[in-house]
Amino acid sequence: MDDRAALRRHAGGALPRLGIAATIVGALVCLVGLIVDPRRAAAAYLVAYVAVLAVALGALAMIMVARVTAATWFVALRRQAEQVVAVLPALAVLFVPLLAAVGALYPWTHPDLLATAVRHKVQAKAGYLNVPFFIVRAALYWAVWIVLGELLRRASLAEAGAGGQDRSHRMYVISAVGLPLFALATSFAAFDWMMSLAPAWYSTVYGVDYFAGGMVGALALLALLVARGHRRGELTDAVSTEHLHALGKLLLTFVLFWVYIGFSQLIVIWSAEIPAEAAWYRVRMNGGWWWLGAVLVAGHFVIPFCALLLRAVKRSMMAMTGLAALLLAMHYVDLYWIVMPDAGWTTAVWLDAGALLFIGGASSLAWSVRRRGEVGLPLGDPLLAPSLDYHTD
Repeated sequence: MDDRAALRRHAGGALPRLGIAATIVGALVCLVGLIVDPRRAAAAYLVAYVAVLAVALGALAMIMVARVTAATWFVALRRQAEQVVAVLPALAVLFVPLLAAVGALYPWTHPDLLATAVRHKVQAKAGYLNVPFFIVRAALYWAVWIVLGELLRRASLAEAGAGGQDRSHRMYVISAVGLPLFALATSFAAFDWMMSLAPAWYSTVYGVDYFAGGMVGALALLALLVARGHRRGELTDAVSTEHLHALGKLLLTFVLFWVYIGFSQLIVIWSAEIPAEAAWYRVRMNGGWWWLGAVLVAGHFVIPFCALLLRAVKRSMMAMTGLAALLLAMHYVDLYWIVMPDAGWTTAVWLDAGALLFIGGASSLAWSVRRRGEVGLPLGDPLLAPSLDYHTD
């Protein structure tokens, strides 16, 4: 009971002043951006939004995958992931400004202004690409994500009471049923909110690419939360270098998965030599976008791949913290490179910074509020004891 009370005290601290300041400053910058350049402000908001959302969705996917695969090592980290998922209702509220900016962001809302060839393709998709159906689909995506996240969180928190085994079975069923729904909702959200910025272009693995980047971001954030927990004394006796090592191995797996999906998409489209399809990459392989892509390849693949091959790196809190921070930054760069060329890019770094401060700050505040009073470990989980004794190979 003393350990449980100590964990609750650690989780019940004051709201982060940095998060409050970031939210206020970011909101002011976004408001100024709406006055100065509404479309560019909306584009910056979209990039920051989908980057943060992908991390929360990656955490939700990790919880469900770990549950259906009975991943014992992850049990000690699950509460940290659940607290990331807890920001989804706040992100649903933050989606409202994007609904207001649909007309400014998406060319398919004004087909008469498009080139003739593109207009014909967009008109052929009018049954899908229209504002009312866009809103209905968004509501469905959010219903899937929030219902799954809240059901899993509540079952996990209730596990600390009686009937831990029954709660574990309930979470298994929710995860098994929820994973296909999650996959569909996440893929189609990526199609709607990002890919439709270029309404004449398509890729069947676009949603998988978004998911892969989100998983890298989520695992990187979990590494940072583990390091934070150690610094604050919340997880010192619970999460060991063995768990960190396992997290590093999974992070390496998804770094490789991310580059595999991205390269597969590139090679299939480029080798087909269809100008309309290759145009999406042609823009991103010229000028400053080429250099940003080179930074992305180095920072999102080459450096983390080489580092995570080393056992010493995966077992070092300091090294994993630095690598996780790099991968989170590269996750944002990845989505910036994907979204911004089609969203009306102009030089306005202050708008990008403002949107990221606002979305990131508001999400951190939601995370801080919703984790208050929660024990940092799933104490009622029957697999917690084996998880605490976990040893990797």
